[in-house]
Amino acid sequence: MDAFAAGINDFARQYPETISDTVRAVLPVTPQDVIAHTTRVMTVFIADTSECGALLPGFGFSDQPVASNGWSLGSSYSASGNTMLLANPHLDWRGLETFYESHFLLTDVNLYGKALVGSPVLQIAFNDHLGWTHTVNTMDGCDLYQLKRAGATLDGGYLLDGMRQPFTTTTEIIQSRQQDGSMTSEFLLIRRTKQGLVIEKDDQMLAVRFALLETSLLAGMNRQWWEMGHARNLEEFQDVLQGQHLPLFNVVYADADKHIMLLFNGIIPVRTTGNGAFWRTPVSGDDSNLIWSRIHTYADLPKAIDPASGWVQNSNGAPWYMTLPFLNKDLYPPNIAADITNNRELRGLQMLNAHQQMSYEELIAAKHSTRALVADQVLDDLITAARGNDSRLLLQAADVLDHWDRRYLAESRGAWLFSTWFEKWLERTIAKAAVADPDYSFTSDQLVSGLFYTQPFDATQPLTTPHGLADIPLALLALQDAAGELQARVALDVEWGEIARLRRGRVDFPGNGAGTALGVFREIVYEPDEDGKFKSFSGDTYIALVEFSQPVRAQVLTTYGNASQPHIPEIGDQLPLAAKQQLRPAWRMLDEIEANLAMREILRR
Repeated sequence: MDAFAAGINDFARQYPETISDTVRAVLPVTPQDVIAHTTRVMTVFIADTSECGALLPGFGFSDQPVASNGWSLGSSYSASGNTMLLANPHLDWRGLETFYESHFLLTDVNLYGKALVGSPVLQIAFNDHLGWTHTVNTMDGCDLYQLKRAGATLDGGYLLDGMRQPFTTTTEIIQSRQQDGSMTSEFLLIRRTKQGLVIEKDDQMLAVRFALLETSLLAGMNRQWWEMGHARNLEEFQDVLQGQHLPLFNVVYADADKHIMLLFNGIIPVRTTGNGAFWRTPVSGDDSNLIWSRIHTYADLPKAIDPASGWVQNSNGAPWYMTLPFLNKDLYPPNIAADITNNRELRGLQMLNAHQQMSYEELIAAKHSTRALVADQVLDDLITAARGNDSRLLLQAADVLDHWDRRYLAESRGAWLFSTWFEKWLERTIAKAAVADPDYSFTSDQLVSGLFYTQPFDATQPLTTPHGLADIPLALLALQDAAGELQARVALDVEWGEIARLRRGRVDFPGNGAGTALGVFREIVYEPDEDGKFKSFSGDTYIALVEFSQPVRAQVLTTYGNASQPHIPEIGDQLPLAAKQQLRPAWRMLDEIEANLAMREILRR
């Protein structure tokens, strides 16, 4: 930690022209700053994946939900007989979620991987013996408690089990360094209940209880990642995991000894009552029985080791879906995980089930698949209904969609029409539900439900459900809207890559890939740009395909490049490969590094 902080400060002194005034104000960085930053990032992740996110806005994450793909293929499923690992986090390409790629070639380990900017250790990595990746899981690590005042003012305290309790109050001094180097101080009064920190919002008084802040486990988080990178086999790796210092994330694992594993990991409270839905909304603050004090042990957590299917996977769904046959969710507490899945994960399950064995080349192809599962679920219904209508615009739209390859390649024609229709379909369906029920609230798990489909997702039929349009007249209205809107700007059969662009700095290429909701495994999300096009801003952050052969074979890509400042050549320099759906070799051996050396710098203590 000391060396990491010192390295930041040394870089700032050596290259002051690269440091903005805003950043310069926080220098010098201390080890305590690094710990505070990594704690903040994990707290934001927890809030973002729980009900607490709505209460704590402005933490620095984008509105785009965090997502990832992680697969491990065992020796029986791998065509070569070697285990293989797919690491594929999907985060925002800016801010706190930015990844950097790094390599540690040390006397005792050859470790390659990624970490979030500000982390002193690799968080997704592989060595000569094993590797792992993370996906954001469906655990709930933060709870809200609806408090009742015991009197007319806060001085009267709050009610717990019908009895008045005083708030515990402290005053913190928040010091901020200004750009001119001066310091300002602000006094912050903090109230706490037995549940946790008190926040007032919209005439409500709520207590927030973060599992990662109720134990001392988080203090060992960075050390645990470091030790994971030094493990040499499954036994050593599990010994490290049992420390339970990582506050969330699935752990998807493979090794050279032909073992694979998926662990639903996290600092997860033991809640003695209620299911996941119960705890996803504020619970009573007047019931002490709802104040949990323990966390689930490693033995409690759902996991699969060397399953009969020969593979494990997660794309941000519930842990039961990590392999086939699914785990029996009745063996676990009903509130340990949200019971959800998504069309991207269902598309991944389809691809895995379609192979008896998978080669390294087939794994690369699967990773880059842009086929839209939603198109396979509803497009035939939509085209048939449109052709049964006398609207000329709907007939034109039906022809375009009928000729579409159902993929999101740069050259795909019809993809933009389908995407626009999909957004209109969601908007109209959600609006209809809100009219029918004023208390209705949309959640992303409904995207595979009977709200949209005649046959909703059924865990007993995961490869064929959901399917069918639940409301065909509504879907046709959405298609009329989409075709009219698109035709006013471009041709109905405009190529996907004409509008969707892979952009970073001055680099600009036709895009491929699309979002989770469409059931596209190759997730790249686009947002409007100044010129009317759409630019990439989230999705495939990092890709690593690792085969634990002798020697290890690995191809990788940091999609947006290993830099963020506009004048650095590495910003966007990997987008040309992303545009061609290609990866690059991971140079891990000394002779490979020497042959491709761009700069040599000797660091001295």
